[in-house]
Amino acid sequence: MLKVNGVHAGYGDGNVLHNLSFTVPDKEIYVLLGPNGAGKTTAFRVVSGILPPVQGRVFIDEIDVWEEPEKAKTSIGYLPEGERVYLDLSVYKNLKFFCKIYNIEEKRIDQLLEEFGLEKYKSAKAGFLSRGLRKRLAIIRALLHDPKVLVLDEPFSNLDISTVLNLRDRIFELLEEGKTILFSTHILSELQNFESLKCKVGIIKDGRLILEENVGELMNKVENVEVVFKVDKREVAKKILERYGYDVKYDSRGITVRVLKSREVSTIIRILLDNDIEVYESKLRETPIEKIFTDIT
Repeated sequence: MLKVNGVHAGYGDGNVLHNLSFTVPDKEIYVLLGPNGAGKTTAFRVVSGILPPVQGRVFIDEIDVWEEPEKAKTSIGYLPEGERVYLDLSVYKNLKFFCKIYNIEEKRIDQLLEEFGLEKYKSAKAGFLSRGLRKRLAIIRALLHDPKVLVLDEPFSNLDISTVLNLRDRIFELLEEGKTILFSTHILSELQNFESLKCKVGIIKDGRLILEENVGELMNKVENVEVVFKVDKREVAKKILERYGYDVKYDSRGITVRVLKSREVSTIIRILLDNDIEVYESKLRETPIEKIFTDIT
């Protein structure tokens, strides 16, 4: 279990976080949802033992992250903002370095490289990888020591749709294994994929938790919106979705589809993928997250 209790934290003379508190039980997900600059990354740095809080405490089970940092960090897998891999080292050496830190056998590296499709890049320098592949490498690093708690800062950004789907499936598996998962996002439509799980959403704005709800209850508040899908075959995609009764228009980035409930986005993605149409991105077009904050608070 992860418990964040009354955390105030920041940089220099000012606090970014103000009395932040939430709890994530075993086998559950907690999502910090908010726009850029809301304090998500600062919260994750405190939880992961990187940034000391000005006030408050963080516990992994009964272990205080800041009183017993070495013990606590063996239970935390952290995916930082911007990947933060060693660009001059090969993919394999990036992971070998952390194997030595955590005293893990190197066969674990090959297992995860194969799982995330990076085995053919194991000798390549990390700096030569695309940003999406570097993100995969950083995710592997977070999983390397089989931590009990995963702290993932924007895990789905800069990934292609197929990798996003694989990562979601992996998260489902990790929950079944008893893991606790905390992740952040500023993409509201991403939440619809976790409605069937024990998943709570904390909306953070200006460093304060302004709302906490189960993901299903939150998604029910988002309705009758336009979603932009970046696809490789606009004309074919439009015709297919129209056959399913969707209102579809062309967009400079692909197609725009009006949906009654945001949970329909995952259904639309599956329809397109089943018809051999690549989906590179899906974003709410007309309901920015700031407006949703206003509507629900």
